[in-house]
Amino acid sequence: MLTETPPAESLEGLLRLYDRVGPAGRVQVAEQFIHQPMHAARLAVAHSGLLGGVSHVQVSAGHGYHGISLIRHLLGIGFEDAEIRGEQIVSPLIKGPNRHGLPPQELLTDSRQDLALLRFGGRTALYDFTYDQYFSRIRGQRVLIRGHRGEIEGREVRALRDYRTPLALELRRIDAGQDGALEGYFHEGVLCGAEWVYRNPFPGARLSDEEIAMAVCLRKMADYAQGGPSFYSLAEASQDQYLSLLMAEAIQTGRTVVSVRQPWAAT
Repeated sequence: MLTETPPAESLEGLLRLYDRVGPAGRVQVAEQFIHQPMHAARLAVAHSGLLGGVSHVQVSAGHGYHGISLIRHLLGIGFEDAEIRGEQIVSPLIKGPNRHGLPPQELLTDSRQDLALLRFGGRTALYDFTYDQYFSRIRGQRVLIRGHRGEIEGREVRALRDYRTPLALELRRIDAGQDGALEGYFHEGVLCGAEWVYRNPFPGARLSDEEIAMAVCLRKMADYAQGGPSFYSLAEASQDQYLSLLMAEAIQTGRTVVSVRQPWAAT
């Protein structure tokens, strides 16, 4: 079974589901954010060794469990326990579009921004998100990844070739069908310097980044159904939702919360 995110809405629901399905159940969860082209490119660079060991990330690109999934993958975190502190900031913002389009007139609204600091032993993450980001034309994504030899800030990569020689590279998005090209409009991939760090697995298809990511989930599920590897297990999804629930608690109460090892962490 391929199921939607999150697998359950509460810790009690996660525990009941895992008790019924367990590690033997052939269940995967359709977490797509890590497969969006630019996130996938950042993950490839972060795991290449170019930045050295990644010890800190700042993610303002997805809500709740989506944000936690990006954080865990960028840091290389499995089921390690986390200490979480958080708060919410409310600020004015001109209301932008939503799933149904633009509002009928200019409206000033309250924008709620969730902030959380997560500590996984010696590795840390700053979660920063407001739901306006998904549709707002004036609130963008921000991702920072820091290792001991370099960092990625958005699409800029800074690293050391040796201790005296800095490198400055760009994650450059390549899309076909622009400036008079007649091959059709589609995403090709992402270059870092002269190296492809991401290639679209569906070249030629006119898909958005989100649609590419969802198609990747479906292809991986097809492979999994034929005996291939797990790609986002119920255990992983449960851990991300569990940390997301704790993060929401920390933000709402202002208290520091600490995760405890759950049954799925043994898988």
